[in-house]
Amino acid sequence: TYPSSIVKLYMPETLEFGYHASYDKVSIAGAASSISGIARGLTSAVRDNEAVKLALTTAGYVFNPNQQVLFQGITFREFQMSFTFTPYSRSEKEAVNKIINMFRSYAAPTIMEEAAGMFFKAPAVFDIDFQFNGVENTNVPKFKTSVIKNVDVNYAPNGWSTHSDGSPVQTILTLDFQEIYLVDRKDIQGGY
Repeated sequence: TYPSSIVKLYMPETLEFGYHASYDKVSIAGAASSISGIARGLTSAVRDNEAVKLALTTAGYVFNPNQQVLFQGITFREFQMSFTFTPYSRSEKEAVNKIINMFRSYAAPTIMEEAAGMFFKAPAVFDIDFQFNGVENTNVPKFKTSVIKNVDVNYAPNGWSTHSDGSPVQTILTLDFQEIYLVDRKDIQGGY
């Protein structure tokens, strides 16, 4: 298990949610032809016969595949947060380094040495909430428990520049999250 950590950061400059559903198209004629031998033969004779197609096209007709869209499912929501850190003191620089290293560390798995390195211990999970004046901000959708899919750290967003100790003047941390539970209609109505 991972130790519990709490990090309070400012509201990111951008906050974009992805809601994605998966649909597939199916031809009613194709589906019917797979059920009945007669329908299969008739559909195949019309759809696959070039002479029949040419005759129909000449007469101004084209075979209608009668396609329908079928719902297949939903994907896990993904979202990205980006934070720009510009430390002005040694203590601010140390705080920024701790925050970045915590996210990098918790997003990485641990190789299980006692199992000859054949297994990973999964990375940490994150519970994220947005607050306004110290309480949950209900104007922004809630997140379910999430994992970090990607950590990007840009130590030179405006070209390489450092303080007198060599630490970057500015650092941008970008985190790509994915929820580990699906969000359905009831969840969305409940604030997710």
